[in-house]
Order: sequence, then C-alpha cells, then structure tokens
Amino acid sequence: MTLAALALAAAPELTAAQERANDNSSAPQTSAPSPTATGDGAPAAEIETFQPTPFESRLFQDPDKITQTEGEDIYRALCAGCHMPDAKGAVGAGMYPALAGNENLIVGDYPVSVIVNGLHGMPPFRHVLDDQQILAVVGYLQGTLEDTEVFPATLETVQAAREAAGPLPE
Repeated sequence: MTLAALALAAAPELTAAQERANDNSSAPQTSAPSPTATGDGAPAAEIETFQPTPFESRLFQDPDKITQTEGEDIYRALCAGCHMPDAKGAVGAGMYPALAGNENLIVGDYPVSVIVNGLHGMPPFRHVLDDQQILAVVGYLQGTLEDTEVFPATLETVQAAREAAGPLPE
C-alpha cells in the first residue's frame, strides 16, 4: 500500500478542499488572490517552511510504514508525491525542485544530508528510512544524471549524517 493510500485510509475526516471536490453543486468556487510581485520581481509574501499538522506528523512516526528496499520503489512511495513521478519537480502550492538530472546529486553526501535532515519545506526522513534505504534512493536519483560521473553515498556518510543530526524535534 502506498503512503498516499495509507494517508487516505487513516484520515479521520475530509479536508475542506476534498469536501468541495466531492460537492456536486454548481456554485462557483473562488480562490484566494495570489500575492503580487514587488517592483524587483520578488513575491510580496515570503514562503513559509513546512509545518506538518498532527495528522501529517503521525504518518511518519512509524518506520515500518516504508518497507520498500529498492531506490525507485522508495522514491515512488515517499518522494514522488511532491517531486513528481518523473522527478522533474513542480510549482503550485509549493515549490518542489526537480531531482532528475539535478547536479546537486553528483556528490552523494548532499542528498544524504537532505534526506536525513530535511531542507526548507521538506521534512527529515531519518526516522522512516534505514541506512540502506537512504543509500538506495540516493543511488536511484544519481542514476538520473546521465553521462555524469557521480560520487556515491556510503554507509559511513549516512551514519555520520545521522550522528550530526541528533534527535528529531518532538
């Protein structure tokens, strides 16, 4: 069962957006206006970092929920929901960088650090992925760098990132 399916099965109630989507009424739906850009092209409002709701936090508290062991399977279960199935990223409710062909993946230490610690809006996944799963998904992502020499992550890199990260916030 995918993470999305688990989330839907465990959801105690529909969100307002889901309720509107399920509503067959013909009433027009309005959305909030987007922030206007400043004179230098920057958005008027700052982007906030991801703060999970208690429900979202509970989804990632049980490491047994992520049982995949192959890099592509882990990516599809955990990463594709934001970074898209083709790993080309997305912009909409947030900005999710492209991972396919991303040169930040050349040295395996960087994606290991991001997976272990999180970054900007991405939560840390050190508590739901074991060391081998982290190595597998990093290897899968590095495989998208065609014709580029990569420096794979090592078990020592993952362990050092975990030690440096310390405990998760409660």
